[in-house]
Amino acid sequence: MAAPGPAKAPNDLLRRARMRMPSPSGSGRAMSRQELAEAVTTWLFADSGREFRLDETYIGKLERGEHRWPNERYRSALRAVLGAATDADLGFYTMRGSPLLVVRSCIPVAPGGGLLGGASWDGASAEALAAFLAEDRDLGPEEALRLSHEWRVIDPPQVVEMRAGRRVGRRLAAIVTERADALRRMDDFLGGGDMHDLVRRELQVTVDMVRGAAYSEATGKLLLAAVGELCQLAGWVASDAALHNQAERYYLGGVSAAHAAQDNPLAANLLSSLAYQKANVADPREAVLLSSSAYHGAKATATATTRALLLERVAWANARFGDPQATLRALGEVDDAYANTDPGVDPAWVYWLNRDEIDVMAGRCLTQLRRPARAIALLAAAVDRYDDTHARELSLYLSWLAEAHIYDENIDEAAHIAARCLTLSTAVTSARGTQRVQLIRRLLAPHHGNTAVDAFADQAAAVLGPHPAG
Repeated sequence: MAAPGPAKAPNDLLRRARMRMPSPSGSGRAMSRQELAEAVTTWLFADSGREFRLDETYIGKLERGEHRWPNERYRSALRAVLGAATDADLGFYTMRGSPLLVVRSCIPVAPGGGLLGGASWDGASAEALAAFLAEDRDLGPEEALRLSHEWRVIDPPQVVEMRAGRRVGRRLAAIVTERADALRRMDDFLGGGDMHDLVRRELQVTVDMVRGAAYSEATGKLLLAAVGELCQLAGWVASDAALHNQAERYYLGGVSAAHAAQDNPLAANLLSSLAYQKANVADPREAVLLSSSAYHGAKATATATTRALLLERVAWANARFGDPQATLRALGEVDDAYANTDPGVDPAWVYWLNRDEIDVMAGRCLTQLRRPARAIALLAAAVDRYDDTHARELSLYLSWLAEAHIYDENIDEAAHIAARCLTLSTAVTSARGTQRVQLIRRLLAPHHGNTAVDAFADQAAAVLGPHPAG
């Protein structure tokens, strides 16, 4: 039996807005739910020429918090009828709200769906997910992709099957899943700037197929899980390309699809991926809350390797927050979980987590906590086992090793590592890699006059331009 979702928070803002409106009957009482539904229906007909069937039951669900994110057409009608300036005035929180409100209100989950529990899925849910993912798509620059010819010019099988009018079966669902896995592995070698448009295209054609095709319930769950996996990858590459708002949208849309597929571990992976981004670019306190919620929501059904991954993000969020005790406790739990790993039962999307990756994360956390000696030992041993074909990851990991050496006052070594890090970062279009190099530039700047530092500074200036601070 699925675990119950979190309690629904009543939408008091919407209820108060309705109660402030006088009844159209002229009786002097407040507008009733049924009267609001009728007024919204009238507005929608005048706006679109189409008839909509809303009643007091729908308004009741909105006010009880059972449905927190109506589609844009309904939100527009409610704003107009109730005289509200923004969605937030009616309790429909935007992507810039707090993370708990975002998770509970913005993802298009059908009534009855919980944060990490099961959710029903129907045509309206698919339409809501498609609209959710399509909004605000122009949040950043689009760059040319250096990818294989066939992925760029050949129609995906989802498109071909839909043109043929075929019912979607398990074979095509398996192909969609395999393509998501192939994209993940391509991301091992390419940066977010190279991958984003390609993953976005794959996600869009898959969502379109889910919306328009016929399939069995079992096949539907496979397709929705594939959508969730593609959303996680899309969020990851968007974040790597510094498209953080769009990455957040992908992650939350993916949570919705994973809920509908009744795949708690996948939903947790998406939520903890969002926590990881927030730890890096937003408020670490939000990241601690989200990563902890993701882990506790899925630990009962997640494999040992998946639990280790989720706990890594708990550790990183706490390190960014500056809580050594919580960080070290989470890192210990990572080791405990990974000791029981069984690749035979793991989901495909956790294939990359191995002992070296775990040591790298531990080293990063210790660097963040200014405990450089142990961090250097972990990071140095791990990066020695990576080759330059994994340029993005190796560049990032070397940047933390250089940072740890700076804190340990090994300035010459830090500068030499930074130079290699810079060279590798130029091989991929990763905003994260560039940002890490810029951080190392700032940390080394006070050591101007050191031969190795000056050589790195000249190299960085030639590649990246003048230092932002100078």
